[in-house]
Amino acid sequence: MQLLPQWVRSIGNKSRTLIWAQLAKRTYGENVFLLLLPLVGLAVGLTSVVTAHIISFLQNQFWGSGQNLLGAASENPWPLRIIIPLVGGLLVGVIGWFFRVQTRGGGITTIMQAVSLKGGAISVRQTVPRDWAAIVTISTGGSLGREGAMALLASAIGSYTGRHFKLSTQQIRVLVCASAAAALAAVYNAPIGGSLFALEILMGNFALEVLGPVVVVSVISTLVFRSAMGNLPRFVVPHYELVSAWELLPYLGLGLLSGLISLLFMSSLFTSQNVFEKLPGPKWIKPAIGMTLVGVIGVWFPHVYGNGFETVNLTLQGAKELTLTLLLLLIPMKILASSLTFGSGGAGGLFTPSLMLGALVGGAFGYEVHHLFPSTTAEQGAYALVGMGGLLAGMTHAPLTAIMMIFEQTNNYQIVLPLMLVCIVSHFTTRLFRARSMEEESLHRRGVTLPTGLEAGVMQSLRVEDIMHDDVPAISHSVPFSMIVEQFLKEPYSNIYVVNSTGKFLGAIRLHSMKEMLHQGESLSSVIADDLVDDSFQFVTPRQTLSDVMDIFWRENAERLPVIDNPTDRKLIGWISKRDLLGVYSQEIMHKRQLLGHFVVREGDEKRDVFVELPEGFEVRTLELPVHLNGRTLAELAPRSSYSVHILVIKRRDPVTGRNVTEMPEPTTRLFAGDDLVVIGKDGGLEQFVAALAPTVENSTE
Repeated sequence: MQLLPQWVRSIGNKSRTLIWAQLAKRTYGENVFLLLLPLVGLAVGLTSVVTAHIISFLQNQFWGSGQNLLGAASENPWPLRIIIPLVGGLLVGVIGWFFRVQTRGGGITTIMQAVSLKGGAISVRQTVPRDWAAIVTISTGGSLGREGAMALLASAIGSYTGRHFKLSTQQIRVLVCASAAAALAAVYNAPIGGSLFALEILMGNFALEVLGPVVVVSVISTLVFRSAMGNLPRFVVPHYELVSAWELLPYLGLGLLSGLISLLFMSSLFTSQNVFEKLPGPKWIKPAIGMTLVGVIGVWFPHVYGNGFETVNLTLQGAKELTLTLLLLLIPMKILASSLTFGSGGAGGLFTPSLMLGALVGGAFGYEVHHLFPSTTAEQGAYALVGMGGLLAGMTHAPLTAIMMIFEQTNNYQIVLPLMLVCIVSHFTTRLFRARSMEEESLHRRGVTLPTGLEAGVMQSLRVEDIMHDDVPAISHSVPFSMIVEQFLKEPYSNIYVVNSTGKFLGAIRLHSMKEMLHQGESLSSVIADDLVDDSFQFVTPRQTLSDVMDIFWRENAERLPVIDNPTDRKLIGWISKRDLLGVYSQEIMHKRQLLGHFVVREGDEKRDVFVELPEGFEVRTLELPVHLNGRTLAELAPRSSYSVHILVIKRRDPVTGRNVTEMPEPTTRLFAGDDLVVIGKDGGLEQFVAALAPTVENSTE
């Protein structure tokens, strides 16, 4: 009887030792990040469940049913079909006006901008009103989807959690993407598709260090959502398959058609936005106008209300009530209804409208194809299913996400070949005429250009002020030629900056222009800096990105550029060199060790990366204090006086809370075994100090 508890205790002790050993290999931030992943997945799953229940409750209050909006809307008298969307539009406008937030769209563009340019920072205070606006829009019949609001709220939760626990910028970005993926995975019961959405659209990076966290959070969120809402797919899909190889030809045509309809849908959305932005009157009233027009369309075509899940399911099953004529009519009506809702300022995502539109296009196309070739083609439902992926791929420029999201709805490998063909053809057809996706175009209209790839993201997120030098060697515009020559002899640069009496940057004198003056002999005594200055010399400002600086260096043949406060005052405040730029690129992207100290500076609620160039021959290291020096003070080690090594900070684990803490050392600070000492010093001194920390033979035998 006593052996079992001992065996259990032995396993527990070994497991605890193994876990602590693994945790000790990682930093505090890495351990916190790993522990937060399942918690964030749980939070996102619960949030998605609550949001779905709220939408269902409000939809039931407005229409009389929280499950089947199409059936409920069809049974309501026609005046209510107009009044309910009108009320919803008024509520959305009031939410936007009262909280001073932009309600239009579903928030995917906000997530993309935050991940690429803001280090993953998303404001919860601004997100919650937008989420409520989306809930109201969808509950009252707005022709958008609930996935955008859920993804934005989930991302805000991930962003707040990461910033609260002081995670690194990259960890916050990954947490935000994982949260958005988890929300999308929960909505569509598609964890793989949701994960690919985060990797392909938000991050543009399929690296394993990103894939792992995204998958973990998505799986947990989907499990929570399934437990609360049921394990049913969002769409009821009969079994379809590729009837013959010849059927790939009509599927090729469907891919081309899907790409063209995607272009038409995007053009309609932005045209509607332009019209409503130019429409006179207060901004808060415009959602009511757009939603009222949607209500008018719904009097004859109630299928356009809400996310359209019911209509999609009817199309996939080839329901007889959806005749070819009705399918062809619903295509422009759905485009118009979604455009009115989106353009007027309605809140909600465009994923679900794209899926419904794809089902309608594919259903109508498949109806005719199957009618002409009944023995060699599948029924219209198969084309409706594949058309959903085609429209989604065309709208988002993310074919992998579209393929996996539709495949997860069927779990049918037989439909994969036509699905892949249609998604890829639709994607390339759209790209042929429009280089930017729906989200990228929305950001472009705001004047925001997203970087492509990890390298561009790093260089566009860092700014001149992060690596600029404050010491500014410059000369006055009135100094004589002899002093200019003397300045060139002192400075190791091929250009000298020139300022006026107030410090305004006038330009630079190039060494080449000095060479041309040397043959003039005695006349040089009358030459001053003003005569030699090149006022076209390029400059940068502190807030410009390093990506912009790289373009300026390409145009300006110089090894460094001046930094001015702003283009109007042009006060010279610093300079930046190509060496700095190459150092950041090599260190942050190629992960090579450079003589740059990387610090994170907090300004208010935001964190900013700052790079400081270390003196030649110096290095920053982290050293662990060995056991035999336990209890010694910093003064007893004497790193500064004996080895010219400076202890910057001490990182140790708090025995009470178990958390890692960072302390600024004093000479009397007592050190303990396992403490991490962050030190700086010359290479030789550091090696001597490391050798001094190593246990001697005498110490090691005690």
